Amino acid sequence: RGAGESKLEYDRRHVRRRIEALEARLAELEKRRGETRRARQKAGAPVVSLVGYTNVGKSSLLNALCGAEVLEADMLFATLDPTARKLTLPSGLSVVAVDTVGFVSRLPHKLVEAFKSTLEEAAYSDVIVKVADAADGERESQLEVTDQVLAGLGCTGIPQLTVYNKCDKPGAVPFAPGVLLTSAKTGRGLPELLAALDAALADRVRPVKLLLPYAKLALAEPMRTRGSVTAEQYQESGVYFEGFVKSTDLHLYLPYLVE
Repeated sequence: RGAGESKLEYDRRHVRRRIEALEARLAELEKRRGETRRARQKAGAPVVSLVGYTNVGKSSLLNALCGAEVLEADMLFATLDPTARKLTLPSGLSVVAVDTVGFVSRLPHKLVEAFKSTLEEAAYSDVIVKVADAADGERESQLEVTDQVLAGLGCTGIPQLTVYNKCDKPGAVPFAPGVLLTSAKTGRGLPELLAALDAALADRVRPVKLLLPYAKLALAEPMRTRGSVTAEQYQESGVYFEGFVKSTDLHLYLPYLVE
């Protein structure tokens, strides 16, 4: 430190420099997340976001669904940066599954600002999966926190599913029929969750059977990137496709639909 500078003044200057460096790093991360988000939107693949109170097993659930290697840890904020993985639903539709930072009650304002771009991932979703811990006695109040955060992000118009994870844990109470119960550890309930996602996306994508003439094969690209192709066969008059297209793209394929 400089001549005559007290230890306290030196520490304060060091803390200010550290805060400025962290703020610059957060701004860089937010820019990068924005670019990633815009790339996903341009591709047009449906996005499913896993949200919920911290430490309810969202990363474990993403790993179980996608076979992805995402950090899992019994700690607060194990996931600070959104993690996106490809997920294929039972119908054959390919979607992007995003794991987000966990919510907590009374999150300090400055911390909310720091995680804002992470939390905003939910606002760009086609479906939001709210995850709770089935064995946690505070799960309903935690879901209320989740709902409050989602409402603050303007997510009320997005289809939402509530999933009670960790149903294999001791202390998990019985639930009414129809409630989505899952266990990332045992795999229980994962088929039901995948089927529910298919149903939630039913009005946003359309199953199609197409015969595209060779001169129109450029139309296969939006089908691959914004929907999915489940079957492809080259024929004399063109290429036959089965799969899904976004509802907003359906008009492009109307002349080429086959029964």
